[in-house]
Amino acid sequence: MKNFTNSILLPEELPEIETKTFNPLDKKYLKITLIRMSVFFLLLIGAFISFLFLSDENVPKAVITTIFSVLAFFIIYTVVITIVAFPRKGYLVRENDISFQRGLVTYKLTTVPFNRIQHVEVNQGVLAKLFMLSSLKLYTAGGTASDLSIQGLPEDIAKNLKAFLSEKISEHE
Repeated sequence: MKNFTNSILLPEELPEIETKTFNPLDKKYLKITLIRMSVFFLLLIGAFISFLFLSDENVPKAVITTIFSVLAFFIIYTVVITIVAFPRKGYLVRENDISFQRGLVTYKLTTVPFNRIQHVEVNQGVLAKLFMLSSLKLYTAGGTASDLSIQGLPEDIAKNLKAFLSEKISEHE
């Protein structure tokens, strides 16, 4: 039987993850994101314009101008944040885990140890298929949704990561 140890680790003794070592997502994924946003915003603007045409009442021009101004600001803000934040997205495969970082306004780092992964999936949506990109989804025990999803990976890298992670999973069984 192994001796159980549970030593104290001080924060300054913990290993650091250098953000420079993260692998970036494929730049084509930014195009997919912008296309999705464009479709959403076009539908939103179309719905608003349809509402104005179908409305029985005359809506004051000040209200219309205000709504369009807020909508324009929201669209510009969302597009700028998406473009500026994109280079901060990335993944990192280490000896015992896989990490994914994202965020500009709010930063998020998710790390999943290999011994906790139950299932790995590679998915491709319609736009991703056109751009030859895939998503890698990792599932751990106790949930129906993926615990980590890395979108914007080239097809070959996603398949190689899936094979690598599947091998790591079988080692821990």
